[in-house]
Amino acid sequence: MQRRLIIKAEQIARMVVKGMNSSRIAIEMGMTSEGVSRILRNPDYLAIEESVRKGTLAKMDARLEKRAEMGEDVEDAVPEALALLLEAVRKKRDLKAALEVLDRDPQRQFAKGNASRNAQAASPTATPTLGSLPADALDQAIKDADLTHNILQTTQAAKPAEA
Repeated sequence: MQRRLIIKAEQIARMVVKGMNSSRIAIEMGMTSEGVSRILRNPDYLAIEESVRKGTLAKMDARLEKRAEMGEDVEDAVPEALALLLEAVRKKRDLKAALEVLDRDPQRQFAKGNASRNAQAASPTATPTLGSLPADALDQAIKDADLTHNILQTTQAAKPAEA
């Protein structure tokens, strides 16, 4: 095979490995469909395509191996991270961190969303959850909360001025 033809065969092999069909390859390469078919049938091309496939598979295997190693590293770091989080909760009384710890409860007993499910399971006549509230009632509750927040901010801003 001539050097120019080898270069084209390598380019075609990469496109074939990517999943392109021969008519699209012909357009991309500026060749006729017959020309691409001729190259695809050439025994030298088949060896080139096989080497491109092996190279692609080797790269994919390396990426998968690296991803698996990262997963193991993260899994090994979870107990340390939880211990650090628990320590922060105990020392600072950090509500946000405490909620994060509860959300990671292995038994999912204290995880977010379980309280409403547990209450409904215990009492079929329990109050409706947020998801079952009418949209207008939720909108009104949000407006009321915003109004209360604004009043509190105004009151707190006025207190230092009086002192």
